Amino acid sequence: MKMRILAVMLCMAFFALAGCQTYEVRDSRPVGEVGPAYDAPEGEWVPVKVTAKGGGAPPPNAVNQAQARLMAERAAKVDAMRNLLEQTYGVRIKSRTTVKDFITQNDTIKARVNAYIKGAKVIDTKYLSDGSVEVEMEIILDYEFRRIF
Repeated sequence: MKMRILAVMLCMAFFALAGCQTYEVRDSRPVGEVGPAYDAPEGEWVPVKVTAKGGGAPPPNAVNQAQARLMAERAAKVDAMRNLLEQTYGVRIKSRTTVKDFITQNDTIKARVNAYIKGAKVIDTKYLSDGSVEVEMEIILDYEFRRIF
């Protein structure tokens, strides 16, 4: 039982750490990757399309296969939204380290995302053979986002 829980936790960690990718949207040019510098005129906001992937594993205590699949899909969507928020709003990191005689005694790191997301849509859903689900979502950050943020 412990090995199964460990395997589920490892799958969830793998999908949570799945790469996120950011794209730039321009009217006159095709979509491309956003670099360290924008070549938009000074003071002009350019809409940006942000995509992120999320993963979910079926819970071991699901009543049936359908419930497990739906719960895994919901977990994947929530994970993808969290990844979108990490890219758009950032992540607050708190850490605490205790050192005694030049040896680390305790090292605690907490990450927190607290934001509001609206307009994100699912662009791809993959059902994997082990019952887990991978969801890719996107959101376009337009002038409204710039005004609020």
